[in-house]
Amino acid sequence: MPTLTREDLHKLVWTDPMRTVAERLGISDVGLKKHCVAAGIPVPERGYWAKLAAGKRVEAQALPPRDPGASEYVTFGGDRWSWNSDPEARLAEPVPDLPNFPEPLESVRKRAERRLGKVKSVRDLTSPHGGLRKLLEKDARRAQKFAASGWEWDRPLFTGAFERRRLAILNSLAIGLSKAGASLEVTGPTGREIRARVGQTDLSLALDHPSARSTRHGEWHVRQGPVDDLKLVIGEANASDYRAVWADDDEGKLEAKLNAITLEIIVAGEGSYRARSVAHHQWLLEDRVRLEAELRRRRAEAERRERERRAAEEKARRDMLFGQAQAWRSAQDIRGFVAEVLASQPRSAPDKIQTWAAWALKEADALDPVTSGCFEVPESDDEN
Repeated sequence: MPTLTREDLHKLVWTDPMRTVAERLGISDVGLKKHCVAAGIPVPERGYWAKLAAGKRVEAQALPPRDPGASEYVTFGGDRWSWNSDPEARLAEPVPDLPNFPEPLESVRKRAERRLGKVKSVRDLTSPHGGLRKLLEKDARRAQKFAASGWEWDRPLFTGAFERRRLAILNSLAIGLSKAGASLEVTGPTGREIRARVGQTDLSLALDHPSARSTRHGEWHVRQGPVDDLKLVIGEANASDYRAVWADDDEGKLEAKLNAITLEIIVAGEGSYRARSVAHHQWLLEDRVRLEAELRRRRAEAERRERERRAAEEKARRDMLFGQAQAWRSAQDIRGFVAEVLASQPRSAPDKIQTWAAWALKEADALDPVTSGCFEVPESDDEN
């Protein structure tokens, strides 16, 4: 699963043909081109390499700046931050460099502003942006059911002036963000789950009345009634990377601030990406410390188990030796016992005594490791 920076991949595709680079990376040339397009990396046009081979003058296209919120890395066949459960494999990887962002955020803001253009306030929700379409289509079905049944639980949620204005602002933001390559999606039963995606960075947004609060179960309610004040928050409530607040105030309504808000969301996506990259780098460094401690613990545990194995092996050898010695002693005792029995009998002992003596001596020979030749020593793993 190779991972390259945009700069490194740009150099590769302008140094060798796409098919050659793709074979090195283990993907198709079509797949490689898709990765390059997604990462904003220009690729040689058709005929570039033929012109170069013919000695004609050709120029490589420069690598443009990374889109706001987009990753600096391109990973083939997985996620750059995917988890490898093998501590040794993770420690074998090179120590990551501290993320570097030479372009000031203000420069990012100016680039985004040029691309964004004018963000208009769209009040009509009959043809909503894709990020709100499912929510409003579902509410339209509720309205049809309510008209037929009259049941209160079928009543549509977004017919009040407050909710219509709220969704119109979100719809306008979604349209504006799409012009800059970003997106916005509104989900949840009451349309309170709002997420903007800038590049590959997700941002949480909230738009509601300034006094709106969720229940203790984290649920939100729609606000029925006339138009009222709204407050828009970019970022989580406890966010450490980026957070901004916009509201209806003396300087104007949110509809008059759509350009500034949309631009702020885009810059927030870049700021969040930078903060998360730095935090991930710090986590990787701390993870290496944890992994080294885990490897030391595993090695100590393996050494302890090896000592216990060796001790158990030696004990098994000794126990066999003690058993052999005991068997030899028992065989000697049996022979002595038989001799005493025969000595106590008349010179011509009864047949049953003779039979018994023969059997007893045979058992002694079988038990005696000297006569049976049973001197096998348990094999040690160290001898294999």
